[in-house]
Amino acid sequence: MNCSLVSFLVSGFLLTFNSPSLAHDSSQNTGVVMPGISVLVYNQAHVPWQILDRAEGEAARIFHGVGIEVIWTNCNTAITGIPNGVNCTQEVRPTEHIVRILPEIAVVSGFTHDSTMGFAFGNLASISFCRVKAEAAEFGVSPYAVLGPAITHEIGHLLGLRGHSPTGIMRAHWQRRDYQAPPLDALKFTPNQAAQMRAEVRERERQQAVMASSLTRRSN
Repeated sequence: MNCSLVSFLVSGFLLTFNSPSLAHDSSQNTGVVMPGISVLVYNQAHVPWQILDRAEGEAARIFHGVGIEVIWTNCNTAITGIPNGVNCTQEVRPTEHIVRILPEIAVVSGFTHDSTMGFAFGNLASISFCRVKAEAAEFGVSPYAVLGPAITHEIGHLLGLRGHSPTGIMRAHWQRRDYQAPPLDALKFTPNQAAQMRAEVRERERQQAVMASSLTRRSN
């Protein structure tokens, strides 16, 4: 499948893999309020809303399994068809992150190549929907089954996971076997990664609370 190139050039972490899959983490945090993040989604690739909705649900499930809640805000609802009650033009706060779903990511020597699925930098993650569709077609699965884990991987980078790991969802390359018969740890975060992300989210919640308190004092 050939992907037409569109230049979206931002340095960051790259996700390049051959075959995503779904994995379930049954861990529970009973009696404890989970740390949470908000994700502002810009569907610049015009992904059908049914696919995007299921992908977001899959990503939320993976994060919930490691004790992090995700709230999605779809920022161009004329395209997605998914309701949106939040002003996406507001300033991005510490617990908020942006995910762009792009038609394609340009090939840049030394940075991206023709199988680059996504990248992340600062509070922004970007996904190539052309690559998502190519992987889904190759392995006979729905695009949502690729898009959900891809979004999860890139948000993992935004939550402080610097680089890739030899196992789990933060691998740089996913294999055919991950689709066909996923092992228990095929596409989920490791315990150390989960703990690191929870600590990062808690710190961002603290920063956000301090900001809110400061604004309240100024207004009084």
